Amino acid sequence: MLAFPYLLPAQGKTNSHEEVESVRSSVGEFYRWYVPKTLKPHSGPAWNLVLKYRSTALSPELFRALREDSDAQAKTSGEIVGLDFDPFLNTQDPCERYEVGEIIQKEQTYQAQVFGVCSGKKNEKPDVIAQVEKQNGRWIFVNFAYPNLEKEYPNSANLLATLKALREERKGSEPRS
Repeated sequence: MLAFPYLLPAQGKTNSHEEVESVRSSVGEFYRWYVPKTLKPHSGPAWNLVLKYRSTALSPELFRALREDSDAQAKTSGEIVGLDFDPFLNTQDPCERYEVGEIIQKEQTYQAQVFGVCSGKKNEKPDVIAQVEKQNGRWIFVNFAYPNLEKEYPNSANLLATLKALREERKGSEPRS
């Protein structure tokens, strides 16, 4: 073992590179599945399809918060009481495709920058930053950050914070009995 100490750092770098490529593959696969669905008409928001068909791609916390928001909207007609944008794309008007850019590790979480490609032109800044963690041997989404909203909404520039704010807003507008 002492004769080959140089192998240990190299293994660490290889594992880190493999992890990053694993994140890139997993996040990219999700967007390749999801984006075409956003471009087709649906009776509800396209992100409900993730709750129905890809719920295991989300952390339990994220799934519960999205389900609650979806259920609240389904119970209300004529007004929007939940998300009014696509939480995985950070838009109301999706591009025809999305590309995974830089991936940064922050402790156990990886942050994957996701760029829209509209009319063949890749956006200069990421539209969304998908945050993933490995759980039970696979990558799951734990949150989505919205870099373009950080200045205007520093306390809710991510999906979990937005869903929390919407939940609190709904509670504040419920009739008291």
